[in-house]
Amino acid sequence: MQFFMDVTRGRIRMRRKVIKQSAAGWLAMVLLAGLWVSPMTAWADAWALNPAEDFQQLAKQAKQDKQPIAIYFNRVRCGACEKLKDAAILPMIENGLLDGYVHMVEIRVDAKDETIRDFYGEPVDNAFFQELYNVTTFPTIVFVDADGSEIGKRMVNSGAYDYVPYYLTERINQALEEMGNDKRME
Repeated sequence: MQFFMDVTRGRIRMRRKVIKQSAAGWLAMVLLAGLWVSPMTAWADAWALNPAEDFQQLAKQAKQDKQPIAIYFNRVRCGACEKLKDAAILPMIENGLLDGYVHMVEIRVDAKDETIRDFYGEPVDNAFFQELYNVTTFPTIVFVDADGSEIGKRMVNSGAYDYVPYYLTERINQALEEMGNDKRME
């Protein structure tokens, strides 16, 4: 009987050891997966269309870089706005096609409890810019210089998402030209 008890205790110890080892293995795999996913998350955040927060700071940067500011106007729960952003604008951002040519930000005009600093550093609600630039159709991209004056021709959603990169490039080049910048997107 003693032999049977020793064998049973040995099996129980063996099972506990296997369980501990497999739990440690799973924990290690989860931690490694987290380390692998973390940089991917950081990249995804860098590929986002940044919300407008402070036009005074953005204008300083735009003036220094001699680049226009492109304001992407949209609304909360606007299907066409999200589709344009996902199908055309974000791929251009992800591929770095806008880097060095334009500072692009997003304003959701009907977002509640959000304020933006205007070109003078004053806090205003998002709808202020909709009125300032007379935006009546969504989505719309308005190009402005460092003083907040509209330059170039604005882009209004046409639904032809395959052609947006071409027209956006054309409008950015027009805005760069009006700012006296010789740089052009190709």
